[in-house]
Amino acid sequence: MSGEITTAQVADYLGVKTQTVYAYVSRGVLSPLRREPGAGSVFALADVQALGAGRSGRRASSRATSDDVRTAITQVGAGTLSYRGHDVHDLVGLPFEEVRDLLTGVGGESAPTVPASPRGSVDAVMAALPPGTRVLDRCKHAVLVAGAGDLGRHDRSPGAFATAGARSAAAMAAAVGAALGGAGEAGEGTRGAGAPTRDRGDGPGDGALAPVLASYLGLPVDLVDLALVLLADHDLAVSTTAVRVAVSAGADGYSALLAGLAAADSPVHVGASVQALDWLRGAVQDPRGALAAALAEGPPPGFGHVVYTEVDPRARLLLDRVLPGAGDDLADAVALLEGELAERRGWVLNVDLALAALVLAHDLPREAGSAVFACARTAGWTAHAIEELAEPGMRFRLRGVYTGPRRG
Repeated sequence: MSGEITTAQVADYLGVKTQTVYAYVSRGVLSPLRREPGAGSVFALADVQALGAGRSGRRASSRATSDDVRTAITQVGAGTLSYRGHDVHDLVGLPFEEVRDLLTGVGGESAPTVPASPRGSVDAVMAALPPGTRVLDRCKHAVLVAGAGDLGRHDRSPGAFATAGARSAAAMAAAVGAALGGAGEAGEGTRGAGAPTRDRGDGPGDGALAPVLASYLGLPVDLVDLALVLLADHDLAVSTTAVRVAVSAGADGYSALLAGLAAADSPVHVGASVQALDWLRGAVQDPRGALAAALAEGPPPGFGHVVYTEVDPRARLLLDRVLPGAGDDLADAVALLEGELAERRGWVLNVDLALAALVLAHDLPREAGSAVFACARTAGWTAHAIEELAEPGMRFRLRGVYTGPRRG
């Protein structure tokens, strides 16, 4: 490599995106030697090497950008997903709790315990909310209840954070029951054949998560476990970033999870399966019309992904389980739309559409996909919260580029 390199070469050398190089220039972190017409900026190799050495060696005074957040939890590729080096295909069939422990690194004898808290507290808060309160809003209140009842709430140790995650997930499952299956317990007529009935213990967290959710939704336990495992984490999604920012600022485990829930409560994140469901209902009735509209207007909900350019493995694994038992209309419509939109536009079917198919196939409540997604992601949020504990505090500090009026 010569003594002068281009913007693209700088990005490659530092292992960042070209947009990050532009940000370094705008902040004065890196200065170009000159700008070549038609070729962009040229930088001194020595300056870039010094910056690279500084980036790799800095710790206490660091300020994180998306390229600075190193993680050993989840790796996502064009068609792959793995948790701590384990391909998600190899994790299918495991209970959610085993995968959660794999992600958090807190398992075995150190696995989180879920101290009993009065079940009545969760039920009382759920009953006090207005009728029709959305399931994610109920989940937020449930996490508040779980945190309020934990004497170790302000313990910022990995074990305490793991406990916070497990307690929050259990409380959220109770909230799902209040929203979708009755006031804290699965309502009559909502259980499928052979689905387990929840044992009303002293508080949220008296057992594994999948059987509780399965009892509310009337689904097979292994199907719920599959969905939970597939949705457990997804690298630095916006909600996960929110969790890490909160932990960096000194938040306790419950407050960090609330930050994640707040960021996730969006029609383009955890709520995206609802948008996909509304679209898919019509698409099943008229798949050719839905295809024509999509080709003319752009990718419909549930298609396209910024990372998965080949296949979303979560969607494929979930659909392979859901569609064989679904009606022919749903299976045929999904097959047609998936094949045509991938071939003609390169739009990959994603997990939001797979969740929508799950809801349609089993005639579940409209928000069921979002409920399962949010409960599942507590595992990843907890894992990233624990990982962030090892980083310097207050490292996330964006610097705004002021564009308002200036003092004369």
